[in-house]
Amino acid sequence: WFLNDLAREHDAEGFKLIEQSEAIEVPRLTFRNIFAIVTTAVGEMVISKRRQGKEIHNLVRVYVANFRLKGVDTDVLVTAYEPILINPLRESVEAVGSSLAVPASQSGVMPMCEVIKQSLSTFKVNDWSLFCSVP
Repeated sequence: WFLNDLAREHDAEGFKLIEQSEAIEVPRLTFRNIFAIVTTAVGEMVISKRRQGKEIHNLVRVYVANFRLKGVDTDVLVTAYEPILINPLRESVEAVGSSLAVPASQSGVMPMCEVIKQSLSTFKVNDWSLFCSVP
């Protein structure tokens, strides 16, 4: 449901859920012997920057990972946006171009799905006192 919240916050049009995972325990993220769990989702939505107006919108793929830190009753949300279609009227079109975005593999950069996988596999909490008092 975090992906739906993001779509609402962006006043997104044409929101589409592409995939969603089941809850998976993350034993390396343990606090007071309680494992964290992670769920992931990927969706697409049409969004615009509010200052540019609704008519100047872009199609983006959104990657969301929710770490539920059950031991401290909180969530950590990791989000990443990947442009799919860039509107030619967008302010930054001169810098990034317009129309279909060039796939990461053709640009020499890591694809966003791999960036998310890597962040999920390396995410850790260095200081649990950020979330609660640690005895």
